[in-house]
Amino acid sequence: MPMFTGPLRGARWITRSTPERLIRVAVEFLEDAGFEQRHDGFDEKLRGRGSEWTAVALEIGDEEKSKRRALLGLVIDELPFPAPRAFQRVLSPTLVVVASRPVGPLVSELIVFPHTSRRGAPPYSRAAAPRVRDALEQITAAAGLEGAMLSHESLAGVPDDGSPVSQAVVREVLGWH
Repeated sequence: MPMFTGPLRGARWITRSTPERLIRVAVEFLEDAGFEQRHDGFDEKLRGRGSEWTAVALEIGDEEKSKRRALLGLVIDELPFPAPRAFQRVLSPTLVVVASRPVGPLVSELIVFPHTSRRGAPPYSRAAAPRVRDALEQITAAAGLEGAMLSHESLAGVPDDGSPVSQAVVREVLGWH
């Protein structure tokens, strides 16, 4: 696995659907990519703050295993054959926030945005990028097939504007660093 697999990017869609359905579809694609839903009351905490967003946080990676295997990875990367599964690198922790809100009658906005962590092996902090990219492509394809997509844009970053996908909210509400 290369040390840098490209930037972690998110995406934003405007679709003909409800926020709950958009969240459900996005979570399914991310779970298929290996992410696990966190059961930390994120949505309830947001509603307690008066947010109009519905949101879910998913995570992948293991802090300790990624650090331990980082040194072993230097040797494994030079092997002329694939390493046995027991020796393969473990992803550093990555959080993905899926958030949706209504923007009109039966029209909703969906944002999916990943956040790396300082925990784990730093050279591999973006190793989850291919998984995130695949899930985003599947969400886009699904919205296109249903004829529900009104607009789509790729996001290299998000402003700290109080939305659930912003770094400030992820840090304050989820304690993610």
